[in-house]
Amino acid sequence: MNMKTLAVIALCILGCTFASAQTFGFASVGGGLYCNYEQLTSSGTGAWGGLDNLSACGSGVNSTIAGFNATLPPDGQVTGGAGVVYGDSIYAALSADPFAQWTVFTRLTCNKQNRYGQYEGKYGWVGAAAFSGFYVGGNQGFLSCSIPGKAGAQATKGPSIRQKQ
Repeated sequence: MNMKTLAVIALCILGCTFASAQTFGFASVGGGLYCNYEQLTSSGTGAWGGLDNLSACGSGVNSTIAGFNATLPPDGQVTGGAGVVYGDSIYAALSADPFAQWTVFTRLTCNKQNRYGQYEGKYGWVGAAAFSGFYVGGNQGFLSCSIPGKAGAQATKGPSIRQKQ
């Protein structure tokens, strides 16, 4: 192969990889940024993997994310539309509790902010928690293009698995 062909193949691989990656911060209903953020990568087949990055929470580990494309109907939900539903091992990463589950529906676009910095539109994510087979609560909020700990963005809240603060 010549160098031109190798360069085209390399650009295609890099372009395809970066085009399928998504990173969003979790913002609370009140607008504060949680310390964790999602990093998702599409397999191209409707399946998603990635991690819930806990570095801005002061954790030395991250949690694993695995999910698939989903459409959440808007009726009765705090968010809706096309996105991803995934399981998140954040409870195991932070507390080593093997009987806990955090499940999230996330849209794949961050919410816009008005000139006052308030998020607009439907919530960008909603999560549900269960322990030992019982639903125990949830949380929801906006998706932020700001990532805690990056470009001066500061987290004002703990992990998004906590109830609204």
